[in-house]
Amino acid sequence: MTKKVVVLIDGGYYDSLNYYLKDKRGKKLDIEKLSKKVVRDGIHIRTKFYHSYPYQSENPTKEEKEKYRKAQKFFYTIGLKKNHEFCNVGRVRPKYFICPNCGTKFMKPQQKGVDVGLALDLVKMARKRVADEFVLISGDEDFAAAVELAQEELCNVIVYYASDNHYGIYGSQKLNYVASDRVRMDLDFLEECAMDE
Repeated sequence: MTKKVVVLIDGGYYDSLNYYLKDKRGKKLDIEKLSKKVVRDGIHIRTKFYHSYPYQSENPTKEEKEKYRKAQKFFYTIGLKKNHEFCNVGRVRPKYFICPNCGTKFMKPQQKGVDVGLALDLVKMARKRVADEFVLISGDEDFAAAVELAQEELCNVIVYYASDNHYGIYGSQKLNYVASDRVRMDLDFLEECAMDE
């Protein structure tokens, strides 16, 4: 019997993978190709892409407006693809830091709540037996408990991750350990999922 597969993509992790591929090979990821590759010979039920809109201050700068516009366009195009869905979860809030070298205070936007939204969705879908297999594209250890709960419902969760310390992309050992299986995506794998030029 052919297995039904749902793909869950951590949007922040996808951004890192995309930057990695663009910087190393000059190419951008194609979400449809990525979905097809990780579903393999299964029946693709749905790809759910979890992300939040970029931060905008009360008086947005030109850069903030442009970043928001580009994200809006990208998220909209996801919904136009067959069996793909953008899940607007969480929010981006400003977090302030002080430079240890010069003492300058600076702000860095930080995403909150995206992981929770994805984790709850995974458990909910597993309990409803929406799919036989869930593919999780992430390297975040915070998903380990949700993966364990999903697998208690006798669903397999396969984790796809990349690892390159220089680029700050990691695959959590704990997450990989609790998953039914794990697949490391190297640059060749990612390039096979790149947009056509």
